[in-house]
Amino acid sequence: MRKLNLVALFALTAGLAFAAPAEAKIMNFHAALDGKTGPDPTGSDATGKAKIRVDTDRKLVSVDMNVDGITIPQLWAKLVARPIGPIHFHKYADASGGASVLVLPLPFGPNYRSTAHGIHVKMVNYDYAAGAKLLNSTLSFEDFVAAMKSGLVVLNIHTDKFNPGEISGKVVEN
Repeated sequence: MRKLNLVALFALTAGLAFAAPAEAKIMNFHAALDGKTGPDPTGSDATGKAKIRVDTDRKLVSVDMNVDGITIPQLWAKLVARPIGPIHFHKYADASGGASVLVLPLPFGPNYRSTAHGIHVKMVNYDYAAGAKLLNSTLSFEDFVAAMKSGLVVLNIHTDKFNPGEISGKVVEN
């Protein structure tokens, strides 16, 4: 009888293991932002560092970013007032051409806070589809992840002084 109970317990445990959802695949990226490199160097002394976490199963993006040398009042007021916000991920064209596209915004709101030297932005489990919809982006989540892995995605901060972007940094896989 005891042997039968152990067999039943093993079968139940094995069944639950197969029924449990698979672990999400988490990818980690980072970006170092400045005004001296990137697609349109501005010469700005501001800098930033971002950690980006992507949950490929749930299609969620998390960003934890610190910016020195740019304050909230300096962010491009036109974009602060809009749902898209002043910080975006852009996918730039590769060597074979193709269009550069605005991909994913970090909407302005409670996720932005002032620090002694600039700004801290933290967004956790941000739904890619909802964010891309704000921009009418046609880039699928899968293409976004592939572009990030290929080094074609740039994180850009738009300010009143530099509307096209004061500082930017290439997103790189860890």
